Amino acid sequence: MTQLATTDSLQVVSFSLVNHKNGKREGYALPIDQVREIRTIDEITQVPKAKSYVKGIMNLRGVIIPVVDIKDKLGFGKTEITSKSKQRILVADINDSLCGILIDFVEQVMRIPQKDIGPAPTDAFEDYSYITGIAKTQGRLLVILDVKTLLSESELKPSQNPVTTKKELKPTTQNTNSVTDEDD
Repeated sequence: MTQLATTDSLQVVSFSLVNHKNGKREGYALPIDQVREIRTIDEITQVPKAKSYVKGIMNLRGVIIPVVDIKDKLGFGKTEITSKSKQRILVADINDSLCGILIDFVEQVMRIPQKDIGPAPTDAFEDYSYITGIAKTQGRLLVILDVKTLLSESELKPSQNPVTTKKELKPTTQNTNSVTDEDD
């Protein structure tokens, strides 16, 4: 029974990014197997000469990980971190390395039936290799991203520092995938 559920649907963490041009929230999702945890924003330290979309680094239970501004990486402009926002960091597992992804709103963890997921329109994007599909769910569209393709390991790895592997982290029960935005 479990196998049937996993082949007929895709479990994702859905989130929104605010389009600064029109103020609308646009829907995106990452497969749950690429998300290790969801965290509130802790202190992010900027790093000189980092790529423009790297917001900085953060301490994740004693392990230093890069934090990527996903909106900047996707070409939507830079994200301003505000203390009163519902911004979160999705800690993603990218080829056994961890990376924080700054997002505006976590929506929910959900299953999307495979029948509701279509391919990305190939003629609409310069590069769509990081888009695994477009889901039609709950009356809206979700762009399903492959974070491993979007943020390849070579782009995030500091040239002189060893890669932090997920095996070095201690498990936690704090800030897990149960975060939702109920106030919206």
